[in-house]
Amino acid sequence: MQNYSVQPEALKKFTTAIFEAAGLKNNEAASIAELLVHADLRNVHSHGVLRTIPYLEKIQGGGASKTSTYPVIKETTNTAVIDAQGGLGALVGEKAVALCREKAQKNLISMVVVKNSNHFGMGAHWALKLAGDDMIGVACSTTDLTMGPPGAKEPFMGNNPFAFAFKAGAKYPEVCVDMATSLVAMGKCKDMEKRGKEIPHGWMLDKDGNDTTSVKDCYMMTTMAGHKGFGIALVVELFATLLSGGVLSPDINNQDLADTPELSSQCFACFNISAFRDLQEFQKNAEEYIDRLHALPMKEGMGAAKYPGEIEYGCKQINEKEGIVLPETLVEDLIKTGEKLGVDGNFLKETVTDRQ
Repeated sequence: MQNYSVQPEALKKFTTAIFEAAGLKNNEAASIAELLVHADLRNVHSHGVLRTIPYLEKIQGGGASKTSTYPVIKETTNTAVIDAQGGLGALVGEKAVALCREKAQKNLISMVVVKNSNHFGMGAHWALKLAGDDMIGVACSTTDLTMGPPGAKEPFMGNNPFAFAFKAGAKYPEVCVDMATSLVAMGKCKDMEKRGKEIPHGWMLDKDGNDTTSVKDCYMMTTMAGHKGFGIALVVELFATLLSGGVLSPDINNQDLADTPELSSQCFACFNISAFRDLQEFQKNAEEYIDRLHALPMKEGMGAAKYPGEIEYGCKQINEKEGIVLPETLVEDLIKTGEKLGVDGNFLKETVTDRQ
């Protein structure tokens, strides 16, 4: 399968134009494009522009409101509850992050929870925005039904993702733990299928609870680390849903339904490092910690030990310079989608032969 290398800014411009053509304001369309392209920059393709068409279908089908004002329905000096009113996760995420950082700058620790939302994209995008240069950022979300506790034949919750991020000095600006509570994200399986890659055993279960490597036969995802993944998914439910008063996981709508909002819940939090110690001292210690991690003796062929998010940050640096590698089929689908909306995307077709 042939790949295309697309310059990030061109991809962002094109994706923004698609969502603007679908009826969103320019700044709203740009926020969604930034979210999706950021995922592709980090090689988290399961949450990249692969999601453009499903997001677009959600908007056009009425499942994602174009008129929501994302009101704050309860607020204190450190906290807030936002009702997304069936709007886009990317847009309520922007509002929640800005509000959360503002509160943490004034009051040192903050948490903002969201209900009645749609898919919020790559958790790392939000955790890194929350963290900035001076805080620890936390973001998590419920999702539609994708998994159950080990041994269950029916799904009970989503593979509720969570992310933590902070800056460990200038040397390591993006330390970020970002993961779903399933063994892998469903989007990763879809991306692998799109790229013609074989999906490993142990990732997906069919309707009888048996292993499958076919996306079309997938009924549930397996939990991360067995019962531990189920436990963490429940913790996400606690912070996102139970605090916001949102829809419980078993009742969330399928995110692929174009005419129905998913009604997921999210939680965003900031911890201002200066509340605990001097920021420069914190970052110096964090830098030293990672230096010592890198110095660990490793088995032959393993390379140096890596901190969470190091691989993704390295990919981002490369992709910003050399372009994002996308499968031909995805690029063609995006261009066709753009054409239907009057958006010319032929400039994306810059092929390469030296990157896979």
